[in-house]
Amino acid sequence: MKSIGRLRDFISARILRSSVISYRRSSRTSTIQMSIGRLPTEILSVIFSLIAHDPTANPVSFAAITHVCTRWRQIALANGSLWNRVVLTYPMSPHHLAYALTWLQRSASAPIDIFLDLRDPSWDWNEDTHNFRWQEMEPIMRIFLPHVHRWRRFELLTDTWAPIFTFLWYTRHVTSAPLLETVSLSRCNLYFAARGQVFQPTSLRQPIQFFRGANLERLTSVSLVGVHIQWNQPSSLRNLTVLELKFHASDVMPNLQQFTTIIEACPGLIHLAIFGWGPVLDVSSPVVGCRLRLSNLKKLSFGFLDTPYAIQLLSLFDLPLLDEFVLEDIGKVVSPLEVEDATNLLLWLSSSALVDTSPTSVTRAEGNDLSRYGPSTLPLANIHSLELHGIRLVNSAAVEYFFRRLTSLTRLTLYDDVNNVLRVLGVPIGGASQPLPLLPLLEEIRCQDMDADVLLNVVTSRASADSLLSLKKVSLEFARTSALEAGSLAHTRLVSAGIEVFGRSETSGSDSDYQMSL
Repeated sequence: MKSIGRLRDFISARILRSSVISYRRSSRTSTIQMSIGRLPTEILSVIFSLIAHDPTANPVSFAAITHVCTRWRQIALANGSLWNRVVLTYPMSPHHLAYALTWLQRSASAPIDIFLDLRDPSWDWNEDTHNFRWQEMEPIMRIFLPHVHRWRRFELLTDTWAPIFTFLWYTRHVTSAPLLETVSLSRCNLYFAARGQVFQPTSLRQPIQFFRGANLERLTSVSLVGVHIQWNQPSSLRNLTVLELKFHASDVMPNLQQFTTIIEACPGLIHLAIFGWGPVLDVSSPVVGCRLRLSNLKKLSFGFLDTPYAIQLLSLFDLPLLDEFVLEDIGKVVSPLEVEDATNLLLWLSSSALVDTSPTSVTRAEGNDLSRYGPSTLPLANIHSLELHGIRLVNSAAVEYFFRRLTSLTRLTLYDDVNNVLRVLGVPIGGASQPLPLLPLLEEIRCQDMDADVLLNVVTSRASADSLLSLKKVSLEFARTSALEAGSLAHTRLVSAGIEVFGRSETSGSDSDYQMSL
């Protein structure tokens, strides 16, 4: 009855706050119940919808509303959109399948959103011993597939390949899914993206068509993580606005021609994310004369684990409207024992804007001639938002070269700042000979698991040097490290400087002050 309690809380807070404040508990409960009974059907329908579509709630608990009274049951069952979010999680039982069938029936003709989380927290990483196999996935597909004409969103999270293979096997005969807008297939095993790792299991290596290459006219968002599909089918991967390719084995990625065909079929692409490997490239022989132009792309998210490959891939793109750039070193999670130095990557990104030093001489000074890739064409001067995740550097001067190009940047987000990249944004005390401050238009800094003293110095030194360099919003979150204890001297100094601090200290017994990572 948790949903009923939340409903009563909503009514009490929003409608009856003033009228019940002076009543005893029993009188207040009676007043709320009577007031709920007088609510118009339209308002009850809106409230039911808020509960039914709350992503943090268990959808099954919503069924309790139909057992409160006849009127509530009639209102709930008459609105198919209240039952169009079907969530199944591991472990599965016949009861869960019966629940899915009930929701599909009650949703009538409404578009449906399907979310399947089949991950086992106790899995031992052996592909053959997982408790959720194709045999368990098959009855689920048989339940949902007859309603494919109503699918609006389909998200599938798995540990192993078999459930995704079963999904692709059953949907390969689908010729039309007229309402489908979002498909997300995630095999949550990041280690397949490691250098030299090949796709497993080899018995299921043969690629399967993604919806048989059907023309999915409303499909705008596709996220593929650790999967293996037939890439030579642009008709089903066209007109996308969001495309994510993450943590795939390098041997099952599209070749450059296939990748180019997919990109050209999505002229309206707004967000492209590539983590690990994109198209198959020969890093020993840079591609010359190939430009992948995405005229409408505004956000590029790129996770690298091989610097030469990263430079070669980024050198192919022509992104005139790029506004948001996310750069992450994923090597620390894919191959923890291998340390990837991002110095050359940042130098190459900065190469087209070096004024006093030519790109050739700088890159040669680093012991690696990057001029063979040509200068970067990414419009860093137009970017307003930058995220850096776990960037590791041998030469910290590369950060300054990089930041010098970001003349329009207003928001900077830093996660796991291993090399104190943030430190270079402080303004040193000196005379007129000091160089111009970096990122003069910067307004906001978000940090996670950072050195609090470094952040405090950046904030205070910029404010002291020039009021125009003052930051409007600064936050520091402690996610993997212990937060500063509220009331401590360090915490007080941060708050006094206008820095928001989030996280849970080791001595805290409550999660109330904890904020999830952005």
